[in-house]
Amino acid sequence: MIVPMKSVTLLALASDEKNALEALRELGVMQLLPAERRSVSAQNSAEQLGAALHIRQQLESIRPEDASVESTDCSSSRGKIVVEVAERLIDRKAELESKSGILNQRLNRLAVWGDFQKGTLDELKKKGVSVLLCSGTTDEFSAAENIDGINLFVIRRSRDKVDFAVVFTEELPAETVAALPVFKLADDDDPAGLQRELDAVKDELQKIGDELQALSCESSAVENYCRELEELYDFDRAADAMSEHGKIAVLRGFVPEPEIDSLRDAAKKQGWGLFIRDPKEDEEVPVLLKNNKFTRVIKPLFDFLGIAPGYREIDISGGILIFFTIFYAIIIGDAGYGILFGLISLLGLRAARKKPALKAPMRLLFILSIAATVWGALCGSWFGLSQIGKWQIPALACFRDFASSSAKQANIQFFCFILAVVQLSAGRIWRVIRERSWRSAGQHLGWMLIIWGNFFLTIRLIVYPGEFPKFMYGLYGVGLLLVMVCGVNWKNAADIFQFPFDIIGSFTDVLSYIRLFAVGLAGACIAGSFNGMAFDLSAVSAWLIPAGLLVALVGHALNIALALLSVLVHAVRLNTLEFSNHTGLSWSGQNFNPFKKKQFQKSVENKE
Repeated sequence: MIVPMKSVTLLALASDEKNALEALRELGVMQLLPAERRSVSAQNSAEQLGAALHIRQQLESIRPEDASVESTDCSSSRGKIVVEVAERLIDRKAELESKSGILNQRLNRLAVWGDFQKGTLDELKKKGVSVLLCSGTTDEFSAAENIDGINLFVIRRSRDKVDFAVVFTEELPAETVAALPVFKLADDDDPAGLQRELDAVKDELQKIGDELQALSCESSAVENYCRELEELYDFDRAADAMSEHGKIAVLRGFVPEPEIDSLRDAAKKQGWGLFIRDPKEDEEVPVLLKNNKFTRVIKPLFDFLGIAPGYREIDISGGILIFFTIFYAIIIGDAGYGILFGLISLLGLRAARKKPALKAPMRLLFILSIAATVWGALCGSWFGLSQIGKWQIPALACFRDFASSSAKQANIQFFCFILAVVQLSAGRIWRVIRERSWRSAGQHLGWMLIIWGNFFLTIRLIVYPGEFPKFMYGLYGVGLLLVMVCGVNWKNAADIFQFPFDIIGSFTDVLSYIRLFAVGLAGACIAGSFNGMAFDLSAVSAWLIPAGLLVALVGHALNIALALLSVLVHAVRLNTLEFSNHTGLSWSGQNFNPFKKKQFQKSVENKE
């Protein structure tokens, strides 16, 4: 159910603006209209929040998986200290990593010459022995061999490059030295010294890494500090949203209708003025869904997809939960997979004691797992097996072995089309209930009759070929007449032009539900194929049984991954596109986000 909203204009004394905002934040029932300006204070708090969130992300990425020690001090002040120290360490780490890269490049550049000291070369030169390190092409090396008075020592030779040393005792002409491919050495090009410097950098990096890992265990304190900064930013943005008109400050926003009384009570205590009205048609009103325990289960899916119905649309969470569960079961299509997901969901529910944010997704996964297990049991499929040896796995007769029996395939297809006509018809009925007009009722009843006509047409074309039932033509005739009379604006050329395409679209909407059968069939075939390969390997030799098990394991893992991807692509599409189109949903809503205080964490166990 979508909670009704009221548009509220709040009047307060400009001199009491800060206290008014604090009281409103404490109440936490009003979503403010976005501010048109951005103050310096809001910009500064946004920068601080962004920096803190970046540090938090860095710490979370290096936190050990088995870290369980949490500081007893989880205050935001402690979190501020952790963030500041971590920021300095991370900046220093970046500097050292850059320096380490440079040192490694220099060492790699000098590696060909081995362990030497440039000072030794300078001492030899003072004693009359000059050494030049050269690196050039084979032609340059050949040219150097023809120079009199020098000795060449090849250090390394490749197909097109030669590294060599030139040794001479008498001073060479400047043009001769210029002709040599001399390897330029910097004053501090000392491999031993550079290695010592690199080792020191590595030691400091290791120390910084240990310190950062220790800081990463104080996640609750950092989380609280980030929430404090977020609260500060929200407060600054709320102050930006408050416009001043002389001595009066004005704030506008939306409040759920059930919370209006609490807002009025607060207004009496604070001395505010309130102007409350119903939202206008052109206003973008936030959406607050109030679900019962049954329909609340589907909320994690909506959150994952980032969708919400528009304020003036209807809440179909219950219908989507029912049909999405059935679609999920058909696509997964295996009782063994269902049990596996069920065990994962139970483990997740147990972990939710420490991480409450896992509770809702794991509850949804548990319900979906039960549905997948039931469907797989009806089809007699357990990890792609419908029989073990000569023993046939029990299953519902009409759903057994639909991957290999054309009659059973037809039964599954028929069931998918039944889902199509029921769901799409339910969407049209919902629109009749919401729009509440005779013209609307006639239009949507007409479309519903056309959908049923499409259903019988599809059944005769695809599932059970035969003569079309005579009443099908009556469904089409009455449905088209109702739509033409009640649903087509004959004064609008675009509406007239679109009408034939809407008819075709209603047929493809029904036909698109065959994707459930196709994806389920593909999953059954993939599982059966990998099982067959595993059995064939095991039959060759007992030594190949481990290889067969590995093939089966990899195959089923791949099949599960493809099935989950299919759920996101097909099961979600049927609900958010075909079903939503017939229900009149655009999913254009924005979730209600009131101006309120943040919930701080007391310990890591309570972290959401």
